[in-house]
Amino acid sequence: MPVYFVESTASADEPMFVISVAARLVEMHPQTLRYYERAGLVKPKRSRGSIRLYSQHDIERLRKIARLVDDLGVNLAGVEVILNLTEKVESLQNILHAHQIAMPQNDDADLESETDAPDATPVKIQVRRPRAKTQTRTTETQKPKRSNRNG
Repeated sequence: MPVYFVESTASADEPMFVISVAARLVEMHPQTLRYYERAGLVKPKRSRGSIRLYSQHDIERLRKIARLVDDLGVNLAGVEVILNLTEKVESLQNILHAHQIAMPQNDDADLESETDAPDATPVKIQVRRPRAKTQTRTTETQKPKRSNRNG
């Protein structure tokens, strides 16, 4: 039995799939992939002959787009916003995760509060209270409105 797909050590961002193969992998028509590229939802690399080459990262992005459009009914403008926000959240999570790993761990001591840290500066936070609603019309000083109804 021939092997058509072999696991490789290539990175997820390395362009390796032509448009016909990418379309089969995500079960879309190649014209749909071209449309998504024109809409700016996916940006495949180009070879010297201007052939679109999709990476594994592009394939995963196309699968997300298909799920949002087909399963959730999101339009392409909404897909763009969702994907951009998702990428920002993931990058912030990666930064947070890297920051937590870089922090020294002290297993012997109990957790210290933020104010006990030597270089911590107190931060003042102003809290605004909601304004009380004032009554614009009182029954003692103003006459009730007359109705225009005859009756």
